[in-house]
Amino acid sequence: MKGFAKRVLFFIFFIAILLAAVYYGYDLKTNPYVLTKVEDNEVIETEGKYIIPGGQTIGVELKTEGVLVVGLADIISTDKLSVSPAKLAGVQIGDKIISIDSIPIEGTDDILNYTVEKGVKNYNFTIEREGKLLNFNISPVQTYDSNEIKFGFWARDDIAGIGTITFVDPETGKFSAIGHGISDSDTGSLIDIESGTISRANITNIKLGKKGEPGEIIGYILKNEDSLGTVANNTNFGIYGNINNKSMGFFSKDLIEVGKKEEIKIGPAEIYSCVNNEIKKYDVEITKIFYQNKPDEKSFVIKIVDNELLELTNGIIQGMSGCPVIQNNKIVGAVTHVFMNDPTKGYGIYIEWIFDQIYDEAE
Repeated sequence: MKGFAKRVLFFIFFIAILLAAVYYGYDLKTNPYVLTKVEDNEVIETEGKYIIPGGQTIGVELKTEGVLVVGLADIISTDKLSVSPAKLAGVQIGDKIISIDSIPIEGTDDILNYTVEKGVKNYNFTIEREGKLLNFNISPVQTYDSNEIKFGFWARDDIAGIGTITFVDPETGKFSAIGHGISDSDTGSLIDIESGTISRANITNIKLGKKGEPGEIIGYILKNEDSLGTVANNTNFGIYGNINNKSMGFFSKDLIEVGKKEEIKIGPAEIYSCVNNEIKKYDVEITKIFYQNKPDEKSFVIKIVDNELLELTNGIIQGMSGCPVIQNNKIVGAVTHVFMNDPTKGYGIYIEWIFDQIYDEAE
C-alpha cells in the first residue's frame, strides 16, 4: 500500500512539473521576463509615467563637434605628382579636426579661410581619434591646374536628414527621436555633435523598400519656419533634446502610459507613423523578444501587417526610425532598423532603454 501511495504521489508530482513546464515554457516564449524580478534590472523608474507619443516626421540638422574627415584623396601637384599630404602624415577617415596651429576649428570654412591666408607652409593639426588627441604636421601642395592649395582630405561639419519623433515628456519638455544613433555615412562612426535642431518636414515622395535595398521617406526640412526644438545629444539609442515652449502645440495633447519591458509580449501591436503626411496607427506584430539586462538598440522584432502601410512603403523604410511602438495602450518601444532581406520586418528598442539614456545623462 505504501508503495502504491508513493507511486501516486510521484505521478501527481510529475504531472505538476509537466504542466508548469508547459505553462512557463509558453510564457517564456511570449515574454522572456516572466521569471525575472523587475528590480533585478536597474533602469530609470517609469511606473505610472505618462508621455506624449510621437510619430511626427521631422527634419534633423546637426552641427558636428569639430570637423570630420570623411575621405582621403590624392592631389596632382605642380610637379605633376599624385600625393595626399594628409594621408602621408597619418590622418585617417573618421578623424576629427580640433585645431590648426592652436586655432580652434569649428567648421570647414575656418580651414579654408586660415590656409588661404597663410599659403603653403607646415601646419600643425590637432586631431581627435578614439578619444585621444594627436598632432600631425601637414604641408599642403599647390594643385597642378590652379593656384589652390590642398591637403588631400574631404571634410564635413554638418549633417541633415529625416526621422521620426518617439515621444515628448510633457513634464520636462524633453523629446526623443530616431531610435538609433546618427552615424556618418562615410565613416560609420557615431557623430559627436556640438548643436542641432529639429524642424517640421514635408514629405514629397516615398521610395518603396525591397529586399537588399531599403526604402526611404523623401522630403525636405521647412527651414522658413521656426524650429521645433534643440538637440542636446546624439546617442546609440537616438537623439534627444528639448522642445521649444511655443512648439508644444505641434504635438498631440493625448498622453500614453510608459510600458515596462516585462509587460511586452509576442503578439499584436501598433506603430504611430506619418508617412502619408498625417499621423496614423498601423498594425504590426511583435514576433520575437530578446532578454536584455543592459541597454541594446535591438530589443525585439516587429513585422508590418497593416495592408495600408505595406501599400505605401512596402514595410519599414528609412525615416521611420523612431516610430513609437504601442501594445496594450502603452508605449513599449521604438522602431530602430529594418531587415535588409525582408523590409516588412525590423528591430525595436525597449522604451526604458531610451529613458535610461536621456535621464541618466541629464542627472
